[in-house]
Amino acid sequence: MSDKDRKKWLMKESYFGRSWSHIFYRWKCSRIMLGKTTRRVLLNIPHKSRRVIDLGCGSGGNLFEVFDVCSDIKGVQWFGLDLNIREVLFGARRSRFRVDEWKKRAVNFLAGDLLHLPLDDDSMDMLLCSEVLEHLPEPYLAIAEIVRVLKPGAYAFFTTPNPNNLVERLGFAIDKMTHGALKRTFWKGQDEISAPPLGAEVGFSHVSVYPYKVWRAWLEKAGLEVIRKVRGPMVFGGPFFDQHHFITGLIIALDPLLDRMPFRFLLSINLAILCRKHV
Repeated sequence: MSDKDRKKWLMKESYFGRSWSHIFYRWKCSRIMLGKTTRRVLLNIPHKSRRVIDLGCGSGGNLFEVFDVCSDIKGVQWFGLDLNIREVLFGARRSRFRVDEWKKRAVNFLAGDLLHLPLDDDSMDMLLCSEVLEHLPEPYLAIAEIVRVLKPGAYAFFTTPNPNNLVERLGFAIDKMTHGALKRTFWKGQDEISAPPLGAEVGFSHVSVYPYKVWRAWLEKAGLEVIRKVRGPMVFGGPFFDQHHFITGLIIALDPLLDRMPFRFLLSINLAILCRKHV
């Protein structure tokens, strides 16, 4: 087994591969935020042939979930694109397995750079870009490239960290007052594989975390109309939530109710923004 394969499987076996509170975070993001939003958009696109692409898809974790939520919608071509060729190949193999084992439609995987997409102008009906833009030092350049490949009237759905999430802001304030004690308690029990030292270079760490008004200005300047915001989960999950079942269970139980509250976007760890390209 190669070192790279070993590291990949260690990640699968690591803390966040088993954390039930983090599993809820992933489910909320992929099935509810991305899946239900994509389904609603596809059902409202009048023509029968529709093309959907997930940019920065990795090995297709979110993309396959969205596909399954929309699996009964006919005439959709699915694509995933990532810069990491190994992840793209892994996703392609998984797609082939799903085709052979369950007779599902294929998901087409491409390797490419978000700033220079290997796609024609006006070629996509819907584009997903989840938890990607915050890794780019100049995300507005990627937004401009995204607009290029969207058909007039087509949709783009972005998710990115929400710096105005009250839960995290309160946590950061308490952690500062306690000289890091809250953070040490919160992450106690997490292994080194899933929590590498915080010193990643640009392109891997969060270097572009901005409030909604900044993203909206960039999106509108690039030629997109913001249709709606979509609320994400309130917490990322972690050892603290895995160990305190009552607190986590309460958060999960209240989540559908929080989706309807007027202050709901202050209790979301993600900003999720649905846009439409001007006709």
